[in-house]
Parts: sequence; C-alpha cells; structure tokens
Amino acid sequence: MHRRTFLIRSGKTLAGSGALLSLPAAVATWATAGSPRQTERRFSVLTDSEGADIEAIAARIVPSDDSPGATEAGVIYFIDAALSEFEADSLVPLRASLAELRVDLQRTDGQPSFAALPVDRQIAVLQRIDQTEFFGTIRYLTLAGMFSHPSYGGNRDEIGWRLIGFDSQGPKPPPFGYYDANYAEGGA
Repeated sequence: MHRRTFLIRSGKTLAGSGALLSLPAAVATWATAGSPRQTERRFSVLTDSEGADIEAIAARIVPSDDSPGATEAGVIYFIDAALSEFEADSLVPLRASLAELRVDLQRTDGQPSFAALPVDRQIAVLQRIDQTEFFGTIRYLTLAGMFSHPSYGGNRDEIGWRLIGFDSQGPKPPPFGYYDANYAEGGA
C-alpha cells in the first residue's frame, strides 16, 4: 500500500472521531512507520562484502572514538547511493581496485577482506594506499556522506552536522526593515 493511500484511508477513518485531538501524534507515527529504518537498508549497487569493506575503510577515515563516526552516520548508504547515481562512473574502477586490494590482503595477511583485518592492520594498509585514486575516491565519498544532507543517505540523525556545530534549521526570514514600512503603517 502506498503511503498516500494509507494516509487518505486513515484520514477518512479518523474523520469525525475524537482521535482528531491527537492528530499531531498520529502524523508523527505515520511518518516514522512510512520511512525505512537506516539499519535495515539494502545496498542498491554494492554487494554485502563490498559494503563491509568500504564501510570499514570509511570507519578508519572518520573513526568512532569519543564522538560518532562514519559508521554511526550511515556513510556507507550515502556511498552506495552515490555510486548508483552521480558517481556511477566510479563504480567499475572502485570495484576493480577493491578486488586488487583483496587479492593483496589474501597474499600478505591471509585475510579475504579489509573488514576482517584488525584495526591496527587496517590503518597500516590505508597508509600504504593513501595516495591512490581508489583511496581518494573513498575518502571523498566518506566525507561527503558524513556532512551532506541526510536525505542523500548519509549523515544519519545529522551526526556530521552536530560534530561541526552546523545549525540545520533552514533559511532565516529576512529582518524587518525599511522595505516593510508600508506594511507596518497599514499599507499593502
């Protein structure tokens, strides 16, 4: 059932009843029920193993310590969305580089993926590849996902914005000034 259909049917059911007194609470409940939970999302272009490796890389770029990091901000979902839309040209080279990294990790560490490495080894691997285009792309997408508008898939609960003290209350109305003089005097 589409959200609009649900709202229309629910509105007809509530019409004329005492439930209208609690309409703000009902609207908030419908909005929550109609939006998917971030933790239950599926990837659109990444495989689960690619997502796990890229999320682990993003977690080393913006780590969780005394404040939330890329993992808590859901940056991986921004990266997945970006690779399916405006950064679609980066998907094939990123996949190829990730496959090369996995082959290298299997050879050097005996691990099949970046996510399987201990944190200290992850940092050492990233220091070795930090000048590559692959790492640059992941770093760019991680930071973009950390600080972009939450509607793009990352920055869950505005975590990134709170880290930098950004106020997301939207545009402010212009100050009352001389251009409002006619209105203040009762004019149009």
